Amino acid sequence: MPSIEEQNLTEFLAEVKLKMENITFSKQKDIQKINDFIFSSDGKYVRSKIIFLYGQSVGIEYHKLLELASTTELIHLSTLVHDDIIDEAPLRRGKPSVFKFSGIKKALLYGDYLYTKTFSCLNSLENKDIATVLINCAEKLIEGEFNQISAMTYQAPSLENYIKIIKAKTAVLFSGALKSIGIHANFKDEDLALLYKLGHEFGYAFQLNDDLIDFFNESVTGKAKYKDLSEGKFTYPLIITFKKSTNQEEEMIYKLLEKKEYSQIVELIEKYNGFNATRIERDKSINNCIETTKNFIKLDSLDYVEQFLRDTLKA
Repeated sequence: MPSIEEQNLTEFLAEVKLKMENITFSKQKDIQKINDFIFSSDGKYVRSKIIFLYGQSVGIEYHKLLELASTTELIHLSTLVHDDIIDEAPLRRGKPSVFKFSGIKKALLYGDYLYTKTFSCLNSLENKDIATVLINCAEKLIEGEFNQISAMTYQAPSLENYIKIIKAKTAVLFSGALKSIGIHANFKDEDLALLYKLGHEFGYAFQLNDDLIDFFNESVTGKAKYKDLSEGKFTYPLIITFKKSTNQEEEMIYKLLEKKEYSQIVELIEKYNGFNATRIERDKSINNCIETTKNFIKLDSLDYVEQFLRDTLKA
């Protein structure tokens, strides 16, 4: 039987989804056809979960959390649509991407449509400081996509550059959402900075976990196996391996990527403990999240939130 926390969270996510459906509704049949396709399945709504769990713990009104969550999810959704076009990805978590479902022209227009709806939501937010934070997040997400495209040259980026890409893409929206909660709660600057840092830590752990998932069975994770490798992305396990490889092995990795022969790459990653190194880094980041969370979550809710963090950030 689900706990009270789980029931409340489930109800909140259902309301977020309904609000997003209402915001994006269109009388234009092609737009609405894509809307119906997207909302026909349940998303992860990880950002909404974070907003609810932390927001209710610091006493933010329900309607403000709902408004913040739906706006944040729309920003995220619009970036996913454009990401799949850029990556030419036929699948999104085991289901046809919007690009595959509707064709590139309609997918591009739909992504633009979502951005207009997003900024309409931002303009209607009660707190203009929060609107500014989320607008900055949207800008950084686009900048992060440019940086990732620049890095996708089948050349291994440095670990430092890879972390910068993660912070600009995966982590920034988590940071913006958590900082927005702090603004709603009238937190002092030092606590706002701590929440922003927590979002970066969460996004970092989230991406490291996703890097590991790329090598798992699709039926378990919903993500196509070797999706990142097939798109020319050097993720954390491979970057760690590349740093430890001989010159001959480096050349071999490039050739294997070009030929899309990934099993030998996996053998090299295992040889140099790339997977274990990624898990260690991810777990360290998860523990940092939990320690920082103790500054904001009430003691009686802490166990539930800690379990949520571990379940969400660990494959």
